[in-house]
Amino acid sequence: MANKILWDANPSADVIMAAVGGALRDLVDDGIAVSDEVTNGTDLNTMASLELYVHDFAAAPDSGAYFEAHIVYQLDGTNYADGEDGDLAEPNLSAATEVGVFPIVASDVDQRVQIVGIPIEPFDFKVCVINRSGQAIPDTDNSKLTIWTYAAEVQ
Repeated sequence: MANKILWDANPSADVIMAAVGGALRDLVDDGIAVSDEVTNGTDLNTMASLELYVHDFAAAPDSGAYFEAHIVYQLDGTNYADGEDGDLAEPNLSAATEVGVFPIVASDVDQRVQIVGIPIEPFDFKVCVINRSGQAIPDTDNSKLTIWTYAAEVQ
């Protein structure tokens, strides 16, 4: 019987960025938040899906608001390709690192937005989020960025 190639069953979710005590705290409009490291250099997954949960903006975001998502790899095991000196302290992100956008509705209610099926490389990386909503993320909420990494399996 021929083998089938199926998705990895039930990939686990990892919160890689949070508001309370984390990188999303007080993220101002046009501000950049940097996630915890995703260790794909050892996990060797080929795909990722991201979910951004924004809990109650203080005021409604602008019409056409969004958050950009960027993946920045650590190819040499030390430095990130951030368009600067490799430490992601002040990243200079570009279209080369952008993997998608999270469109935001012009409302101050909770919002969950996903980007699915992102191809990823076999290197450790961090995800950067740029706030293009016109509003800051409050520091008292439960906003977070969650990642699921996975690969196909031969069955």
